[in-house]
Amino acid sequence: MNSSRVTETITEYTFYALFFFVPLIWLPFTSELFEFNKMILVYFGAAIVLTSWLYKSISEGKFIYKRTPLDIPIFLFLLANIAATVFSIDPHTSIFGYYSRFNGGLLSTISYITLYFAFVTFFDREKLRRLLKILLLSASVVAAYGILQHPTPLFRNPDGSFRGIDAGFWNQNAQARAFSTLGHPNWLAAFMVMVIPIASFFLVALKQVWERLLISAALIGYFLAFTFTYSRGGTVGFVSMIAVLTLGLLFAFRKEIWNYLRTKQVSKITSYAQLPKIGFFLTLVVIGWLIIFYFFGNAFTSRGVNFAAIRAEGETQLAAAGSETGRIRLIVWKGGWEIFKDSPVFGSGLETFAFSYYLFRPTEHNLTSEWDFLYNKAHNEFVNYLSTTGGLGILTYLILIITPGVLVITYLNQKHGYLQKILTVLVLAGLAGYHAQNFFGFSVVPIALLFYLLPAFFFVDSQLTKVSDLPLRFLRSKKVLIATKTGIAIIGILLMVGVISMWLADFYYTQGTSGSNDLENYNELKLAITLRPDEPIYKAALGLTTMSLAIHETNDQKKQEKITESFSYLNTAIATSPANISVWRHRLQALYELATEKNEYKLQVVKTAKIMSELAPTEAQIQYNLASMQVFAGDLTSAQEQLEKVVNLKFNYKGAWELLLQVDSQLGDKKSQNKHLQKFKEYFPDEDF
Repeated sequence: MNSSRVTETITEYTFYALFFFVPLIWLPFTSELFEFNKMILVYFGAAIVLTSWLYKSISEGKFIYKRTPLDIPIFLFLLANIAATVFSIDPHTSIFGYYSRFNGGLLSTISYITLYFAFVTFFDREKLRRLLKILLLSASVVAAYGILQHPTPLFRNPDGSFRGIDAGFWNQNAQARAFSTLGHPNWLAAFMVMVIPIASFFLVALKQVWERLLISAALIGYFLAFTFTYSRGGTVGFVSMIAVLTLGLLFAFRKEIWNYLRTKQVSKITSYAQLPKIGFFLTLVVIGWLIIFYFFGNAFTSRGVNFAAIRAEGETQLAAAGSETGRIRLIVWKGGWEIFKDSPVFGSGLETFAFSYYLFRPTEHNLTSEWDFLYNKAHNEFVNYLSTTGGLGILTYLILIITPGVLVITYLNQKHGYLQKILTVLVLAGLAGYHAQNFFGFSVVPIALLFYLLPAFFFVDSQLTKVSDLPLRFLRSKKVLIATKTGIAIIGILLMVGVISMWLADFYYTQGTSGSNDLENYNELKLAITLRPDEPIYKAALGLTTMSLAIHETNDQKKQEKITESFSYLNTAIATSPANISVWRHRLQALYELATEKNEYKLQVVKTAKIMSELAPTEAQIQYNLASMQVFAGDLTSAQEQLEKVVNLKFNYKGAWELLLQVDSQLGDKKSQNKHLQKFKEYFPDEDF
């Protein structure tokens, strides 16, 4: 087997591995169990695919690729993302993505686009069908796990509580809302919405009874897992997917349907013998779905039968998750619009919503149940792109998502095989479901992978690709050829080592922030920044840990050395990510600990809290922190003024009122104290002070 064939095989099986393992992988010893590990796997797969592709091109003396009708929209979208990164308020975050989300940064976008072009270049119809079956196998495992989570959740500690990121959410909701290996019910719902059309294709494509029976069982299982998510956005996506699927099939086979209605003769959409068989299995699936709907309801309705008594009779499935979800989203979208108005061309920067939202956060957010939450996404993919990539980004994103629809309609209006038409409609239905649910959510790695590759499925199956090649004339010399091959191999190894280093750095960061021994944490975090010296989150955590070591150091010289070292890490983190509130929190905590021992640092504590308040002018908790630090520094007059600002932002902030009354008392300001006490009793009639 020659080197070209080997690289093709590597590429092919890398895609198989990605589509099988990305939905499944999660690991309990990284800072984020789900998204981080999935993103790392995509990076690693993209590095392998790119290296194999380049090596094959070098071996053949020409860069081979296939063009598709989506090439220009993809490159326009990429350019808009690059521009948003260049003009970002935090270029580091724009490149790598917001830490804990990861998906959506420039690096992830480049990885998906690389996979898209490699897929259309190296895959044919036979390989595509094989890959879709592998995806369905992975989805079956995901669905089975999600179904098991409903009555018997499996992410539990020995005491019955959930562990991992957002454990509080899981402890409250997991029995009623499955999340499987995707990490959140909404993401599981979105994944199932995109997978169900693909599975439906094989009801027609496969011929054996046992194969269709297996697919029917899978479709029922997918719908059951989807139902157990009780996702409102997912339900909107599912309805949209079914609507587009139905209308698409009617449009694709309108001539055949009309001929049948006119002549009462079955046209050759399939062989006559296949129609009753397909209809039988389709009926079986629909009956299964109706039974599931009757017994378990959905996100907008009550259960028909309340088996586990998880909800009181008559309640909707999301009652416990908060009745104001919709109102909060509208507030967040309003903030996103304000970000766009401030930076209408390039936005605040790719994946910087967590930072820019603080600057434009509507005051009314303080009066919701999620008033102290950090919103790192707009919970609407369109608002997210509008605010973080500006008008240029949202325009190219809309072009990117509209173009496949136009191409599909054009394709369906032509004469093609029925299987090609059916798969085309199902691809469009999957994309429609994706975008509908993303109007109320945002993309994560498994569904982003499908978003970028579903159009590729269409182009490969419909053969709407055109082979092109770029001659590499500089490779005519044997020495140059060998040197280039060696260089490509080295680059590939470096890319893969870099990805592994990212994972290891996060592993050590997790160890260094979860342990109870400061010295051990220090050593782990040192390893993390050795592997990834560019990550400000690691340096901020190391700065805080180093400061803790300094506080407990008895030798004055070593204490001062540790303090200096701590500030070097904290200052570097701030310089790299100056708009990152999380980094500033680490600095504030480190300074506060130091100031409890050395009074001369109290002014720096207040200065840091002041900077944070300027980065989040309407966030009540951060404004309250400034007042607390002013009290700590003994500046009671400024604290009084600041606390009045806080209670104006959030009139029901009990802790702020209590501190304000204490400050009034310490200042001996009876007039203010009486006025504030009257307000306190008005807002908290059952409380004594």
